[in-house]
Amino acid sequence: MKLNVFVSSQRDGIMSKDKKYFPNLSTEERELLYKTTLTRFFERRNIKYDDVVVVTEKNNVIKSRSVTSVNSKSKEAIIILKDNVKDKCVAVETCDYPVIIATANTDEGQSVSAIAQATIENLNNDLLHEIIESLLKETNAAPFEMTFYIGACPSKEKLIVDPNLLTNSYIWNNTITKKKKKTYVDIRFAIFNALVKEIVDPNNIYFDSTDTTEDEKYFSDLGDKPGKNLVCAVYTDEEV
Repeated sequence: MKLNVFVSSQRDGIMSKDKKYFPNLSTEERELLYKTTLTRFFERRNIKYDDVVVVTEKNNVIKSRSVTSVNSKSKEAIIILKDNVKDKCVAVETCDYPVIIATANTDEGQSVSAIAQATIENLNNDLLHEIIESLLKETNAAPFEMTFYIGACPSKEKLIVDPNLLTNSYIWNNTITKKKKKTYVDIRFAIFNALVKEIVDPNNIYFDSTDTTEDEKYFSDLGDKPGKNLVCAVYTDEEV
């Protein structure tokens, strides 16, 4: 069973039902548009809309929950996906903040993935440590045996943040630059440093170098391209 990771593009539509993207639509109209957009996107990959677990920024409880054939919604920030849960897809709504997909194997060779969005809030609340702890419980693998993929995000010259939000010095130490009364943060460096401190092998940490503010595939608030993409993970027999 192979883990497939794929990302929607601007051409696929706005992957959100947030009112700020559709101010002239009613709640019912936004719900219908959202379902139609996602159904069309996933059908092209032979994935049923009902088999998709959507994760948003509201998933901010720093705990994990496993995907099963029955649960589709959760408040947990970390979603556990196992290779024996065939064709169930985890899709993370994101705009600028990277999606993390960590993977480890059990002693029996089963592949298990932990999927989460690395928002400032989640990183402040020790998301990375909890991802490792969750995979450890599921697989008994050591941190240096885990593999981490970190998705596209703004470069350190583009990610402007409110400095009052950077509350966890363990995460943000040596990652902050101030220029012309603005605060910039190197979120890739912050994630890398925190993972290495957790004894993750640096050779097992993979970054998508794409800058969401510049690449036309991605929506970006910072790049004045309002909307949201989906970063998706699914175990299948073949590539989707």
